[in-house]
Amino acid sequence: MEISNFLNTKPLDENKSKMIVNYVYTSVKTQKGIRVEDAICLISTIVAERCIEAANEYSINDHNFEPGSALFSDKINELLVGPINVNNWNQLPKECVFGQIKSKIDWQFESDFFPSLTEIFENYAKNVGEKEWGNLNLRVPDNNKPFLLPLQAGYESRKFINKNFHTESTKELLEITLNAMAMILIETKMALYPAITLTMVFEIINGMSKTATMTDKRMEGLKR
Repeated sequence: MEISNFLNTKPLDENKSKMIVNYVYTSVKTQKGIRVEDAICLISTIVAERCIEAANEYSINDHNFEPGSALFSDKINELLVGPINVNNWNQLPKECVFGQIKSKIDWQFESDFFPSLTEIFENYAKNVGEKEWGNLNLRVPDNNKPFLLPLQAGYESRKFINKNFHTESTKELLEITLNAMAMILIETKMALYPAITLTMVFEIINGMSKTATMTDKRMEGLKR
């Protein structure tokens, strides 16, 4: 199936997206409240895992790759930004993942706050292996970096996703998750400088969709 056809979906029940929003907030809430950076990290990682499922190159639950290792993929790139590399956000196909997110939040975020598309991809490629295992080298201030480990956050979110969305198709679940992403970005807009927020979002989605996921088998091995 063509990526463009895959992502050309009809509107879905917003209540399903709100379920994911509530899960994200509940998961990162502490006695001090909700740290927005961690909420953004979690929803971005959930989106990234849905992108891996949509690309259908391997199972996020059962594979032989080393979790946390880089897996560069032309199919993921096409899913995220379309078949042709561009650096102008307005030239992105509306059906690609980055294009969909932008269209959902455009009315709240000025274009100047969106990071360079080229730099998103270059930053991930040049920093592979330079960060602690399971994490990403994000171009945001140190005090805005998530406390969550994305690799672990993605793995732990699957129990909720599998329990509550087992009847949805991969296409539907990706759309539901993108809607949840937009809700969180709009609701938390005033908590962070928008350029920091959007850099974090797109770098995590890109990076974690190209990172081998944690599996039950590997997790059991770590516990021994």
